[in-house]
Order: sequence, then structure tokens, then C-alpha cells
Amino acid sequence: MKRIQIHVRVLLACALGFALTASAARNVPKAVTEDYDWRDGATLQLEGRGFPNADKPYNRLPEKWEGVVPPAVWKLSQTSIDINARFVTDSDEVVVRWEVLTGYRPHPQITLNGTQGVDVYKRTSNGTWEHTLAGAPNVETGVGELRVPWNPGDECLVYLPMRVLPRSFSIGVKKGKSFNPARPHRLSKPIVHYGTSIVHGGRADRAGLTFTSIMARELDVDLINLGFPGNGRMELALADVLAEIDAALYIVDCEWNMNPKMVEERYEPFVRKLKELRPDTPILLCGGCTEKPFPRQQEVISRKIFDKLKSEDPAKWANLHFLSGVDQLPNNSDCTTDHCHPNVYGFMYMAPVYAKVVREILSL
Repeated sequence: MKRIQIHVRVLLACALGFALTASAARNVPKAVTEDYDWRDGATLQLEGRGFPNADKPYNRLPEKWEGVVPPAVWKLSQTSIDINARFVTDSDEVVVRWEVLTGYRPHPQITLNGTQGVDVYKRTSNGTWEHTLAGAPNVETGVGELRVPWNPGDECLVYLPMRVLPRSFSIGVKKGKSFNPARPHRLSKPIVHYGTSIVHGGRADRAGLTFTSIMARELDVDLINLGFPGNGRMELALADVLAEIDAALYIVDCEWNMNPKMVEERYEPFVRKLKELRPDTPILLCGGCTEKPFPRQQEVISRKIFDKLKSEDPAKWANLHFLSGVDQLPNNSDCTTDHCHPNVYGFMYMAPVYAKVVREILSL
């Protein structure tokens, strides 16, 4: 029954997404006049950033890490996945403008909304988040403009693009209307999620449908996404990167980009270093998500390392936790696009699984 309900939710979400995308496309050409007050995104209190003083506001890593982390990781950090603006306004319309680099090579399994678009949510009166509108930029100019009819007083959440780095980003409200920060999250510290292309958004149709963004909305937390497609291989330099962020929880989710030998060689040193640098912060280790009823070989090895650490000093490693990849997805091939990367159905299944574990770890 649970899987049937998830299937229904996914179908409804996809149907709504297509309708809203069409609506967004119709809205783009309409010009915005001087009747709006504009806020440059660089001046906003953006969330989803581990390094708020970064030289470039939408980069996930600051310049200091260039040449320290692997070159591919540095290049892949130049995207704005899970970076977002959250605010409250009494305007009856919100306008989002953004520009991305042109010439981006389309992904064969991800929509333009998912790679280069913005995604807008509102918080309802019962405290849950509801999708409002999404839009993609003009493929020739790289410029996007999304006009969103708004219920004055509602809290607004705008996700930046998943797979590109915006050149610019701004939000407009009717002239003279208020623009205030949203209320604080339930946690004063963020959750940091380090991993692979699956963490980076997998095959989500839009930025708000990654399992990390769904989980963050459900838990009401700030989440910093350090997923790196084709990478996320537990290099020791990345333990330094994670530890520089004062987090409520570190989630380490790298197994899909590591072969068994890499897990044997890198897993334990990485976990020990992160623990040494942040001894009081909980760590959640994750097996690679799988649609199979048995764990991948990488998880068999990592689970042995986890058990070794827990047994060597139960008190020291009390805050070390493990989530099996078998528990993350339903046991059927419809939840991924390629038996690896989850689709929206897979992500909608994964998000509550992660949320439940995080609630237990942080007593939320």
C-alpha cells in the first residue's frame, strides 16, 4: 500500500510539474517594470551554503580549496545545488530573475528545469511546503524570469539551479512591499551531506525534488549539499572541508563512486579524521542506495569497518551511525533511470527514510 501511495504521489507531482512548467514558459516573456523593488541574491541570507563568506556567492566551495581538493571536485563545486533564498513578503507577486552561462550541454536524462531552472515553494498554514512554480532560462540567452502570483504573508522558498552556476540572481516584489527573512530553522546548525551525483540531485526533474531538498523541507533544517557527480571518493582533503563547517550532523554517502578497493583503503582513514576534527558531531555513514534486496559489495566492506569502530570504543563512537542502501529504495527497477540514479519516484521514497534516521540521531 505504501508503494502504491508513493506511485500516486509521483504521478500527481509529475502532472503538476508539467502544468507549472508550461505556465512558467508563458510568464517568461512578460517584461518587469520599475514598479518592483529588487534584491540582489548576493545580498540575501542564502541557505545551503557551507561557506557564506565565499568569494562567489553561489559557489559551494570557496577559492581557498582550489588546488587542495581534487580538480574534478573543485570544478563540480561550481554549481548551486540546494542553495536557496527563504523570505516572507506581503507582495501579491514575486518575480525571480537569473542568468546562467550559455552553451551548457543538456543532460539526456534531466529536464532543462532540473539543470538550469529555479524552483519556488510556499509554506502553507499547517507548516508544510507546497510547490508553486518552476521555470527554465532562455536556452539562447541564458536569462530567466519567473513571475509568481503570491498570497501576501506566505513564506517563500526559491531554489537556485542544480547543475549550473548562476551569473546573477535577484528577487523582486511590488514596490513598497515588505521583504523579511523567514523564521529560523528548528536547528541552529546545518546538516552537511557529502556524496556522489545521487546526492547532487540524481535525475530529479527540478531542484526541489532531490531527496536532499525534500528531506530538508520535511525536517525544517538547513542542508548543505556537497554531492559531486563521478566523485565523492572520501579523499582526506574532503574531511577537512566538511569539518570546517560547524554542523549538527555529517552524512557521508560516497559508495557509488568507490570500488571495493577504494572502500578498503579510504573509508576508515576518512571517518577517523572527520571524528578527530569534530569529535562531538554525529556522523551518519550510508551504504549505496540499491533497488536490490541485498547490499552492494562496497557496503559489505564499509559495514565491517563501521562495526570495527563501534566495537573498539563504544563510548567514543556512540555518535557514529549507519544506514543501509537496501533500506533507501523500494525493491523494484522503476525507482531509478539506470539501476543507479534514482528518479523522482526513488527520491520521494528515499527522503522520508533519511528523515526518519536523522530525526532519531538528532532527537527532532
